[in-house]
Amino acid sequence: MALTAIGLWQASGALAAGEPEFGCGHVHTAQALRNPYGTGHGPPPIAIGDSTMLLPIPDLTRVGFDVNGLGCRGFKQSVWVARDLRNRGELPKLVLFNAYGNGGVDDDLIKFALKVIGPKRTLVLVTAYDADTGHPPAPDTDVIIRAAKEHPDQIKLLDWVKYSLPHHRADPAPGAWFLPDLFHPNFAGAHAYGNFLAQVLPGGLAAAEPKSSDDGGVAWWPFAVGGVLLLCGLALFLIRRRVPSQS
Repeated sequence: MALTAIGLWQASGALAAGEPEFGCGHVHTAQALRNPYGTGHGPPPIAIGDSTMLLPIPDLTRVGFDVNGLGCRGFKQSVWVARDLRNRGELPKLVLFNAYGNGGVDDDLIKFALKVIGPKRTLVLVTAYDADTGHPPAPDTDVIIRAAKEHPDQIKLLDWVKYSLPHHRADPAPGAWFLPDLFHPNFAGAHAYGNFLAQVLPGGLAAAEPKSSDDGGVAWWPFAVGGVLLLCGLALFLIRRRVPSQS
């Protein structure tokens, strides 16, 4: 209930166009619930970005990302976060950025990012909507698309805009994945966002999902049978109580 209340408070602050004021001055961090690389292979991958990542934090940590999100953050500021982690020896081998919707990005910033992470790490770039208008896609999207083509061995592209466009509607429209500003995802969009980004992780989303009963989980049928027996017993009890009252 507390997490839901926090999420609703965050969502309510994101209704205005552009970045919500509640997140522009405070960094939100969270740790992955699982390390998709396993033990002994360094820290979990990290997702660094703007307020797009704030509501999806539980979904990102669920699939295996550490998260560092800040409203109004730009691409250069995201590189600074990665640089600080590298200087502390904490930068993982996969770094994801979703932060050019505020202020754009250019070739020099891409080069800066690659220099910071080094040749042995992977940079994941995520397409974004325009933070001010909600229109797809954000300015300079062509820059990150071109960068992914020029550096296929080190840069991976996740086209969130293309993937989410069929649901680019605002609450309360059916199937909507976005808040009224059409930039920040709503709860359904946050879940889809986390699942979409999970595809770059080892094992993808399947490894992050809980195992089903077919994989050795608790069987459902004993609970169903127990429920039916309980209802039958309750019905019989009520019937037996009614009989004397009618005689």
